[in-house]
Amino acid sequence: MAIPDDYYARLQVSPDASQAEIKAAFRRLARRYHPDLNPKDPRALEKFRALHEAYQVLIDQVQRQRYDRTGTTEYDGMRPRTAQDFYLRGIQETLARRYKAALTDFDRAIELQANLAEAYLRRAQVRYILEDDAGVLADCQRLLQLTKQLPQTYYYLGLARYRLGYTESALAAFTEAIAQEPDDPQAYFQRAIAYADVQEWDEATADFETASMHYQSQGDLEGYHRSCDRIHHLHKQRRVKRHSPIAKTSLKPWNLLRKFNRLLFGLLGNPAEEVAIIYSHLNQRQALYLGCTLATIGLGGFTLGGYVLRFAGEEASVSVALGRLWLSGCATFFSLIILLAFSRLWLRRHGSWAGDTFVAGATMLPLGILLLVSPIVLVLQQQWLLLLLLCIALHHTYLTLYHGCHQIHHYSEVVATWLVPTFLFTCLGVGYMVWDTWL
Repeated sequence: MAIPDDYYARLQVSPDASQAEIKAAFRRLARRYHPDLNPKDPRALEKFRALHEAYQVLIDQVQRQRYDRTGTTEYDGMRPRTAQDFYLRGIQETLARRYKAALTDFDRAIELQANLAEAYLRRAQVRYILEDDAGVLADCQRLLQLTKQLPQTYYYLGLARYRLGYTESALAAFTEAIAQEPDDPQAYFQRAIAYADVQEWDEATADFETASMHYQSQGDLEGYHRSCDRIHHLHKQRRVKRHSPIAKTSLKPWNLLRKFNRLLFGLLGNPAEEVAIIYSHLNQRQALYLGCTLATIGLGGFTLGGYVLRFAGEEASVSVALGRLWLSGCATFFSLIILLAFSRLWLRRHGSWAGDTFVAGATMLPLGILLLVSPIVLVLQQQWLLLLLLCIALHHTYLTLYHGCHQIHHYSEVVATWLVPTFLFTCLGVGYMVWDTWL
């Protein structure tokens, strides 16, 4: 079947169709032609893209007006004159991922027409991509003054609030977005994440299930599987909460030792999941104490292992050598806490010193354990085993700090990817300088 050039014909609606009718037609046809649901149809992807192109134009009031008047929404390349010209060029820049250029065009469109609501929404979307959450909040507030009929306003308002750490107000924004558009799976998905963040497990599970249902009904199998994975992870979190090593405090030393052993080897065995799970079950005081305890274990391993390996020099006495190594490790630990705190302030992320201490303490653990077992490996004269342990320790150290930044402090994946090696290099450099000064 040939794909019609006319956007209304593609969606099988009349030129005077309402936005609700256009949305319903797109979702009905998207289910029919979604490539995930038609793996044997080689043209399914082409049909779906054509439907999506038509929908993106007709659902946008400015693009639809231009399309009705000229038959196209593509900017002709001439010098833009009107707010609509800048707006349309901004959309093209966004699609090409030239976000700063798009931001400039949306700014200009708003200057020329201060009540162009669609430009504020598009600018909020670009600002969210560029992690300008304060700008997203400003655009959404202005949008709410112009119109309250755009559900995406509340959606991006919730995203920005959540990333800034205002979880309760983010929940309110997502709830309003759902009230305006009850079949939007993205709003349910993001609200579920926020519910899980405040440990409202039943509400989070219900929203993930609703999101998966809408994703499936709309033919978005990727979204459906992502929601199912979240439900599975949430159930695992709840099981860990019920059986958490720190969920119940027992006065019996053996039980405390057994629970701490499970916690310790959980962090060493699977830091990607355990860091966030363990932290989610701690209050601020527990996070602070546990972070210091983990750091003490890591620093103890570094001090003893470093002393056996003669890091402090051949001629140093036992007390001097142990003191130098301990101070060097403490400098590394505290510098990492300070870096995490300053990064939170710089990126305007919600958090606490207790969270910084927990992440730093968990990060120190793998390297400390490596130094502790290194002398044993050297006695066995197995250089390949020492190299393997070094790779594992560095890998786990990076993973622990990365997931601490991403899941606990809510840094984006890109920001966490770049900050983590910078933090590690800096704090290890500080520790080395302290060690070299005392040596």
